Amino acid sequence: MSTSPEERPVEVSHAVWTVPNVISFARIVLIAVFGGLFMAERDVAAIIVLACAGLSDFFDGFLARRWHQVTALGRLLDPAADRLLTLVVVIGMAVRDIIPWWLVVILLARDAMVAAALVYGRSRRVQSPHVTLVGKAATFCLYITLPLAYVGYAVATWLNTVAIVLSVGAATLYWISGVGYVQDIKHRATAARRASQMAADGPRMEAQIRDSEEAS
Repeated sequence: MSTSPEERPVEVSHAVWTVPNVISFARIVLIAVFGGLFMAERDVAAIIVLACAGLSDFFDGFLARRWHQVTALGRLLDPAADRLLTLVVVIGMAVRDIIPWWLVVILLARDAMVAAALVYGRSRRVQSPHVTLVGKAATFCLYITLPLAYVGYAVATWLNTVAIVLSVGAATLYWISGVGYVQDIKHRATAARRASQMAADGPRMEAQIRDSEEAS
């Protein structure tokens, strides 16, 4: 069975100013710009900025793998920017009554679950999991369905309803990816604990074997 690029072992550097990292930084700036424009109801400009942010989400990961520029900072920036954008978009839309607050709760509860798992992993000195294709697909779907909800809100109620239903589907995919991240962190933590126990038990077992041989 072939292994996808996201699942293959990659060399992670500690470089900061790589092209993918600059794109991730730019996405965070775009998120702030989008939030200001959206709350000021400058919607056309806000949607354009959101589209640019969505495209940057694809390019930073693609270029990092293509150009072998996967970095430790990038692994933090990319998912952090995704979560920040989701937070700004869904809360802004709920405040303006474009999407229901229960959808916000569903999305943010998933992010809270993943954040708790990451904190647990850090406490066990476990490396953050890779961003998966499922996670990227879920985020991309939200980038499509949430703006569509706004278009429906401005144009036709039925389109807004359809977009919300599609957003629920995207949220389901979002949760599936989140559960995958939690399981990945759990497995890594378990493996790290076992490795630590084996390292600690090794000298003691050698001493017991040596004592047994001397006694015989």
